[in-house]
Amino acid sequence: MSSARVRKACLQCIRAKAKCSTSEHRPDECHRCVRLNKQCAFEVVAKKPGPGPKSRSRVRQLEQRVESLMDLISAKNTEGTSTLASPSTTPIQVATPETSAVSNTPTDDASCYSRSLTHTALQSAAFRFYDPVDAGAISEERAYRLLDEFKQHFVWAFPFIVVDVDGPTLRRQEPFLFHAILTVTAYDTPGLQYVLSDKLRHEIGRVVEHSKKSLGILQGLLVYGGWYHGFYHPASQQLTMIVHLCMAMVQDLGLSKNRKPKPVRRGAPVCGGGGTNQVKGTMHEKRALLGTYFLTVTFAQAWRQRTIMPYTRFMAQTCDAFESSAVLSDTLIRPLVKASELLSRANDHFSYSDIDNAEVRGAILISMSTNNFLAELQHIKDFISFFPLLKDNTTLILTLSLVEIGINEVCLHTSLWSTSSLSATTTLCPTRLKMLHRSMQGATSYLRTLIQTPQPLLYRLGLGSWTGWFYVFVLMCKLVFLEENERLGETEVDDLPEEINNLTPEGVEPDRFKPHDTNVHGTFNATTASGGMVTDPTWNAIALTEQYGLCQLSDQVMKKLTFSLPEDFIPWQKPRGERHSLYPVSCLHKIMLQGLTKRIERLKVTDDTILTGNQAAAAPVASTLGSTTAWQVPHTNSDDARRVLTMPFNNFMNFDSLNFDGITLPSTDFSQGGQEWGDIMWDMAMDDFTMPQL
Repeated sequence: MSSARVRKACLQCIRAKAKCSTSEHRPDECHRCVRLNKQCAFEVVAKKPGPGPKSRSRVRQLEQRVESLMDLISAKNTEGTSTLASPSTTPIQVATPETSAVSNTPTDDASCYSRSLTHTALQSAAFRFYDPVDAGAISEERAYRLLDEFKQHFVWAFPFIVVDVDGPTLRRQEPFLFHAILTVTAYDTPGLQYVLSDKLRHEIGRVVEHSKKSLGILQGLLVYGGWYHGFYHPASQQLTMIVHLCMAMVQDLGLSKNRKPKPVRRGAPVCGGGGTNQVKGTMHEKRALLGTYFLTVTFAQAWRQRTIMPYTRFMAQTCDAFESSAVLSDTLIRPLVKASELLSRANDHFSYSDIDNAEVRGAILISMSTNNFLAELQHIKDFISFFPLLKDNTTLILTLSLVEIGINEVCLHTSLWSTSSLSATTTLCPTRLKMLHRSMQGATSYLRTLIQTPQPLLYRLGLGSWTGWFYVFVLMCKLVFLEENERLGETEVDDLPEEINNLTPEGVEPDRFKPHDTNVHGTFNATTASGGMVTDPTWNAIALTEQYGLCQLSDQVMKKLTFSLPEDFIPWQKPRGERHSLYPVSCLHKIMLQGLTKRIERLKVTDDTILTGNQAAAAPVASTLGSTTAWQVPHTNSDDARRVLTMPFNNFMNFDSLNFDGITLPSTDFSQGGQEWGDIMWDMAMDDFTMPQL
């Protein structure tokens, strides 16, 4: 009774309204009740509710339970135990003297919340990424050797992922990134690379299922997407999902905006090395942000779409942050990102994804726009000139060539140059003719760069370099046959994208792939192609082929890729597990080269006299404007002319279509089991990469 607050008067005295005083001999009774021999009782007043230890103890109970679970998670990650992952494991209850008194009194909401935290924490503790070394797929020594190769060589093709720790540390701290790096660098063993890529796709599915988000996962996705050309499968295309996953993770991690540091309380203890780790983490996050943008622009340019990730002022400030970086590969980031932003802006300005609704039309506006874009490109080149280390970087050289070609691509779209339909005798305006030749020079320069690239470096080139190669080859073919296609009106073929999965040739003998005579097209005029300009205002296929040596360059590229596809081998016949990462590129180039040669030979067979006139027109001298050109002569579509050709895939690659849609496959020569066809380039040509018609 002493611990509770009591009234000064007992109940009997209260009723009688009499004075109540404690008895000297009986402390628990009053003097009046003792004298009258009555039962003396005091009323106990209940304690008023309010904030106290009871409510605070419930919060402490939940906090202590979460802390205990986090300790278990960290212990599992460091020691590698599987105790929490076993089915018999039950949530651990942490009992304290304070929490035991209220363990039976929490509300239903608190209990549900506690159980939800426990379940989520246990799921996180049980989640473990695939380890190729533990699984026996690769030895530990070789895994660390591949990691060193990535750190020394691959980073110069995609400088947005920098690994500054040793192999065991990366394997323990960032297993997903470690797995992605091994998948990309295991190019010399196709079987191992196929197994690792299949496991990595499975891990990506688990990441989505468990809603995992971290900087290491984002870096692993960027590595996988940065070299995705070797892992593409039309039946299970994942590049779109990977790009969107990277963008979503950038938003979830808060990397797309400038985060102000939280103020540190004065006198608060600072963990050892915390300042250095914070700086490193910030640089890794900036690289990941810019790498996501670079990959997004690559995807949009290859798939003929608008870039879905805008270039912000914060990104520009992030690029400037690498000027004083001690990492050598960081010098590549600024020019690569600036060039990508310029290419994205040019694509949107000329509306390459929707030419019919383009706003920039007419020679004057087009000329002004292209001159401004080229001036910006020249500023980027001037910046590179101050860094001798960047002048010989193959990825940067190819990227700058791709940007220049993309800026001049507007010359291909006739609808942007004139509102009225062109007649069959209309000549090209000087501005457009200059841009056409500039585009051809850029395309041939791109191919020469690939030819001069050493074979090991070809494996290290990223996705942007090989999608750029395909874009350049397609654009080159469109430019060569520009005027004839305009005259014939063969600019589109309906409903052919569904034939993508029917591109696995079967029953084709190897001798059908007969190499054509590389000398039949004459000698390449290096002077004219490198800087000279043809004064003839016309444009014909034979003359351009002779002038720029397109067939010779294409042959040299094919010879460069014979290590992945020998000359006597039929494309697409090698089993999936035996294909190098460049095998799809080699197969596609071989087939496209056959199509280009077939078209050129068909033009020669049509009329030998036209060929003679075109060769004369190709010389860098002024020609008579009144002479008859190839596109002014009626085109012969007779079956006799077509039967002269003995090229393989006679109806396979049809460059008649400016939309590149004239690619048909005879059902008698090809099977319907197209699931084994795995090539990113062909899908772009048939569906996503389709250029607008002229």
